[in-house]
Parts: sequence; structure tokens; C-alpha cells
Amino acid sequence: MASTSSSIDASTNNTTPSSSANNENTTTTTTSSSSSSSSTPSKPKIAFISGPLDPSESYFQTHYVPLLDAAIASSHHFIIGPVAGVDTLALQHLLSRSVPPSHITIYMAHFEYLTPSWRNSYLSLGVNVRHVEDAIVTEERDEAMTRDSDYDILRYRTEAEAKEVYGVLWRARTSNTEMNERRRRGVVSREYDLGGSVTGRVIGKEEEEEEEGGKGQEDGEGKTGFRERVMRKLK
Repeated sequence: MASTSSSIDASTNNTTPSSSANNENTTTTTTSSSSSSSSTPSKPKIAFISGPLDPSESYFQTHYVPLLDAAIASSHHFIIGPVAGVDTLALQHLLSRSVPPSHITIYMAHFEYLTPSWRNSYLSLGVNVRHVEDAIVTEERDEAMTRDSDYDILRYRTEAEAKEVYGVLWRARTSNTEMNERRRRGVVSREYDLGGSVTGRVIGKEEEEEEEGGKGQEDGEGKTGFRERVMRKLK
């Protein structure tokens, strides 16, 4: 899947291309014998943050803030989607904790990237924006984010929690957040698995866990006005 990224050049206020979510610097030193050697910093881990479109403040504080703060303390980098809810709250939290904007990349599917005001709302913050050109739907954007990251910071609602939040509007479905968890484990099925739950945790690429089915209603597409809500929060 082809993808490109861009970031703001603070001196010219122009957009400049960047080849990856992390721009690694190589420091070259010269020895007394005039030979040179390169010292490359160890590559930081990259966390993919995802979750509900409509979390409460307590939900975010309980299930995300401790994991985000631990990742910040470890100097990890972050990739996030461009939607309301956890994505927006996580971006605000990272910036409030003085995470360098260059350590944060917002991934946008092709249809999302084509809206200049949406794209520029992130570029104006100094964070990177990755254009996933081949992503026609958000799940394809999420697939790119899984490939480009080392682990997930996510939490989706249990079936009981979702029923309490949505009432008669609840329906059995596998959320995009749960699919991010499944994809990391190599599971491609969207089959709804009754009775499971997920708690806030980090899921690593090499971590072997028994599959848990969790019921999320929270992050499906079709929510009207979510782009506008994101942009209002970023102002």
C-alpha cells in the first residue's frame, strides 16, 4: 500500500515531504586518524493508538493515560488516526506532555487527506501527516498503521458496556478497534464473538495471548460531523 507523509517546515511555513513516521538522524564523528564512523541512535518503538469515537473523560483517563505516559517516559513515537474520540484526546494529551510533534504522525486515508482544512488542522500543530494513498476506507488506513507500528495502545467496550451506552441502538458488531487488536495477532475474521472483554493494555508484535472477543460499538464509520468535532477540538 503506497503512502506518503508531510510535515511543516517552520522556517518557510511550507509542507515538505517525509519518507516515514520517524526521521532518524545519523551522527558522524571523525577520529584522530581521520577515519570516520557513523553512530545511529536506536530506533524508538512506535505505538498505534486507537479506541472509541465517543469515550468519556473518565474512560480515557482510566484506560489510556497510564499507558500513554509510560510510552512517553520510554521516548516512544506515536501514530494516530484523524478522527474524534480517543484519537483526538490522545493527540491533545501527547502535546500537553511536551512530546515533540515530530514524534507524532497522523495517518489519513485518501478521502480524508483530500480535504485541505482537515489535513492542515494537523500540519498547523507541527505533527507529521501520512497520506495512505491506496486506502479507500478507514480499515485500509488502519492496516497501514498496524504495519508501521510495533504495538497497540487500545481499549474497546465490553458487550455489557456497549449496551449500557447505546441502549436500544446497540447491535452486535466487531469494532474497528477490536480489528486492530485481531490484526496484530494475525486474525482477519470480523466474526462477532459473544461474551468477551478487553481491558486497557499494550499488545506487542511478539506477544502471544489467547484471543479475547470484545464487543465494541464505538468506532464504526457513518458518525455524522465527526470531522468537524475533531477540528473544533484541535483549535
